[in-house]
Amino acid sequence: MRFLKKILTNNNILSLTGNVIAAGLGFVSFALLARIFSKEDFGNWILFVTVYVFIELLRVGFLQTPLIKFCSGVNEKEKERVIGSAWLFALLITATFVALSFILKHIMLYYIESESAIYFFNYFWILIIVTLPYNFSSWILQVDMKFNKIIYIRLISLGVFILLLFVEMYLHRGKEFIVQSYLLSNLSASVVCMIAGWANLKSIRYADWVRVKSLFNFGKFSMGTMVGANLLRSSDTFLIGAMMGGEAVAIFNIPLKLFELVEIPLRSFAATALPSFSKLVNNQNIPGLSKRLERTAGMFSIMLLPVVVFCIVFAEYLVVLLGGEGYAESANILRIFALHAALMPLDRYSGMALDVLSRPHQNMLKVIVMVCINSLGVFIVIKSFGMLWPVAIVSIVTFSAGVILGLFFLRKDIRIVPSGLISEGFKEIKSSVKKLKSKLNFSVD
Repeated sequence: MRFLKKILTNNNILSLTGNVIAAGLGFVSFALLARIFSKEDFGNWILFVTVYVFIELLRVGFLQTPLIKFCSGVNEKEKERVIGSAWLFALLITATFVALSFILKHIMLYYIESESAIYFFNYFWILIIVTLPYNFSSWILQVDMKFNKIIYIRLISLGVFILLLFVEMYLHRGKEFIVQSYLLSNLSASVVCMIAGWANLKSIRYADWVRVKSLFNFGKFSMGTMVGANLLRSSDTFLIGAMMGGEAVAIFNIPLKLFELVEIPLRSFAATALPSFSKLVNNQNIPGLSKRLERTAGMFSIMLLPVVVFCIVFAEYLVVLLGGEGYAESANILRIFALHAALMPLDRYSGMALDVLSRPHQNMLKVIVMVCINSLGVFIVIKSFGMLWPVAIVSIVTFSAGVILGLFFLRKDIRIVPSGLISEGFKEIKSSVKKLKSKLNFSVD
């Protein structure tokens, strides 16, 4: 019983739980939207959300990492000053993005013919404002290691939206009701954060421009890497939407959404691996970093193999389960996505190793090269074939290039060979199973 309680209050487990809950509720809302919208409107909705996520990523890149860095390990007075300065910086960034959203809308009027797509972007500036307290609170709670409260925030935001989507399925109010429901769900989470004091808005009175400048100087680098990584994920959607239309975006994003399941444990455990990587580098233990990298990347590569087989065998059932019968044609896209899953752990962990070795510029360069390869490849295959499944093949080429480039940059400090990756991965799995068995035996005794 004590062991179970310890597991449920462990920050790593809470972080993973939060990501799993968010992904699960995200899948429910995605499936409901796929059934409520027409393919055209659903594709335009995806474009709307994709652009918002990209804009939000700029705000996150500038604020989240530097806020956590400068708030960790300092006294309460300094922490208040950093949070207050971050709030001032966040308001300035948000005001800038609101102004840019109006400019973006007018640009779209010239290049996008779909009235439905333009309609969604009428609400863009409101969404940028109402999500600020919600997101800012989650960053502060992360500093304080209060991951259980982050779960509460996500449950409120996604739960309210799903509830309103069920209402829409019965009332059939239309897309205006859905957009307003999305705004209301995010506003609900922000209001709760403000009332509970998690946003700590009152600290803005301690803001000063020196700390705002420090946040900016640090954040511009983390923002660059985050933007590159997001462009890598969203460039397919942008190009498909521009060249093939909203319906093609909807078809492509059904298997893409399913494939995000693979990233949940990888993203959660990568966050816990980063401190251990940093500690090894700070202790000048580069051989230890090399072995740790091989073990973690190898372990996840091996663990993803059953997922790859499952997605290939049951692709039709999975896409129909999520999107309905109208999306059965996207099954082969899911199969191709599954093939490059084994490349993702080594790509992710090699990038982390470059960061802890104080070479974040090389990690950003790696991501930029991947974005260029992916964008050019997608453009060529759409122009040449006019079909969606070759777009998924480009992802395999892109991640292969990322792995090769990451290992090339690491070659002076770390040399990784495939055989070592597999053998060390099996050792890590055996070690983890052995530790779990010993803890379970202890808890029973």
